[in-house]
Amino acid sequence: MPDTNENTQDPQQQINRHFLRYLRENAKLTQEQLAQEIGVEIELVQHWETGRRQPSQRHQFDLEKLFGIEAGGLCLEIQQLLIEDFNAAYFGDEDARARIDWVDEKKRLAQVLSIIPSTKRLPTAELITALLEELL
Repeated sequence: MPDTNENTQDPQQQINRHFLRYLRENAKLTQEQLAQEIGVEIELVQHWETGRRQPSQRHQFDLEKLFGIEAGGLCLEIQQLLIEDFNAAYFGDEDARARIDWVDEKKRLAQVLSIIPSTKRLPTAELITALLEELL
């Protein structure tokens, strides 16, 4: 039977819910499929992605293992992720470029997070410049 209970973690170790959503979408998994993969109820995945709840340490480990990221990788702040991706994309990392493009597609999300000040759609190169100016 899928797990429905979760313990909250130290607030300093909260997962980045937007990064979790990106990883799930990039893996072409629905919330239901992700829930099945790690043995939890779909509502729990929904709570993680909306920030209402945090995964237990066991589930965080399972998520990081499933998505092939290092331990603690789900806890990175979005600004830190974007800066790292901008640097990697500059040197030709196609995965980093794909994550930047995802942020561009989800511009409304980025605006809500106050990462992107503009309301108009920018080409990716201009998006990178605007984000770097905002972050630095």
